[in-house]
Amino acid sequence: MSLARERFRSLLVSPGCTIAANIFDPLSARIAHLLDYEVCFLSGSVGKAASLGVPDIVLYNMSDLVDHCRRITRMADVSLMLDGEDGFGNVVNVARTVRELEAAGVSAIEIEDQIAPVQFNGPERGLLATAEQCGKLEAAVAARTDPTTVIVARTAALAYCALDEALERIKAYAQTGAEVIRLVGLHTRAQLAAVHQATALPLTTLSPPADLRNDTAFLAAHGVKILMLGNPAFGVAVKAVYDCLKHLKDGGAIEDLADQQASTSLLRLVDRTEELVQWQQRFQRL
Repeated sequence: MSLARERFRSLLVSPGCTIAANIFDPLSARIAHLLDYEVCFLSGSVGKAASLGVPDIVLYNMSDLVDHCRRITRMADVSLMLDGEDGFGNVVNVARTVRELEAAGVSAIEIEDQIAPVQFNGPERGLLATAEQCGKLEAAVAARTDPTTVIVARTAALAYCALDEALERIKAYAQTGAEVIRLVGLHTRAQLAAVHQATALPLTTLSPPADLRNDTAFLAAHGVKILMLGNPAFGVAVKAVYDCLKHLKDGGAIEDLADQQASTSLLRLVDRTEELVQWQQRFQRL
């Protein structure tokens, strides 16, 4: 039994709406753990940027994602939910992706229905056929070796389809064995109310409009269990590194950066110095 997965599942039956820590690497996941976030989310865009230094394009493959997740779950005791893209191919690829991510300690895996562009920044290609996506979700569910792993049906139907058509897709996805619906393109309270009426499955969503994201009581009352707020931590970190290096390159004094740096005690807490020292004292016989 995975305690991280059990913790994640407990959120899906809780009455509230939890804000996820949108992390991007093992260090940010460790900080989220120290701050008692109940769930961490790794999005595809920042995962690619943090691990490979590339934008949200197909240069990133399943093995890259698995390696990244393994480092995160080894560094931090977190319930990790992630963007599993389209499963990196057909139903056979989906099965392998789920099993590899399970072995890396992931708690919840999104499989999305949006078709990837054939070119970076190329035209959007819409959604997979409903039947094809249902097959991929069924394959993901069947591929699990741990029944506590959560398969999430990620859909952009609200962005691409009329509401009635989007609701029919969501109803179909809810019959595949997926246990959560992830909404992309949610804009209005009426949309959310309609989705909640169409399915009893718990919902998650990313960066809805401010009037929605700031009303967690409304979100919770309409089935949203996990709210993702974009990737501000990644943006803040990138700017901080850029500003620091530019300051030094331009001849600035390192002393000027003193109040912008983490304290020694915080650094030692984040990198687990004391824990490792105690481990060494307990077991090292040299």
